[in-house]
Amino acid sequence: MVTLCVCDKMKEKDLLEFAERVPVFTTKQIAAAVGDMNYSKVYLSKLASKGVIKRLKRGFYTVHEDPLIYASHIYHPSYISLWYAFQHHGTTTQLPTRIEVMARKNEVIGNVELIRSVSIWGYRPINYNGFRIFIADLEKAIIDAIETERVPVDEVRNAIMKCDIARLEKYALKMPTSTIKKVGYVAETSGHFLELLHERIAGDRNYSRYYAAEKGNRWRVTK
Repeated sequence: MVTLCVCDKMKEKDLLEFAERVPVFTTKQIAAAVGDMNYSKVYLSKLASKGVIKRLKRGFYTVHEDPLIYASHIYHPSYISLWYAFQHHGTTTQLPTRIEVMARKNEVIGNVELIRSVSIWGYRPINYNGFRIFIADLEKAIIDAIETERVPVDEVRNAIMKCDIARLEKYALKMPTSTIKKVGYVAETSGHFLELLHERIAGDRNYSRYYAAEKGNRWRVTK
């Protein structure tokens, strides 16, 4: 854990040395070090207005320009998914223009887009330029892509061809029935019939909607 020295007044040099070692720092952390919340708020606000530090949201700051360093540290729990996760796992050559993060709310912070999800699991920490960041397993990124419809189905199918099918099925079984149907449908159109998923939805007569669905499929998925 990176710690900050306790002092009455904080020198800019000391703050920046601390900030360089952490993805994100907060007003509360600085206040705990100097013992004065009001001073900390004013001090950080002045540094942000000078461009010395970057304000991410109320009370949260960083000095890093690369959004991958801090994207999964703005809210906890959260993790990077979708396009960057596909790129990280080697299933796409597309370069994402925005880092998409699955979190508990929707919000855009610079080049980071937080996407609301109630399924914050299926991710792990990796080392990125000396920092610990959180990124989806390929199988969870596939489910996120199907659920949000933010990645073209051809890219999703390509990812399915390269993923751990048993893990994809295991992860999908943790999702709502509507998502299970969509994952089963896209997996089958990728050449993989997931029998456990089909057994799970047996008897459910409701339809699930997916933009790339074709008529007459056994999963009851429609456009």
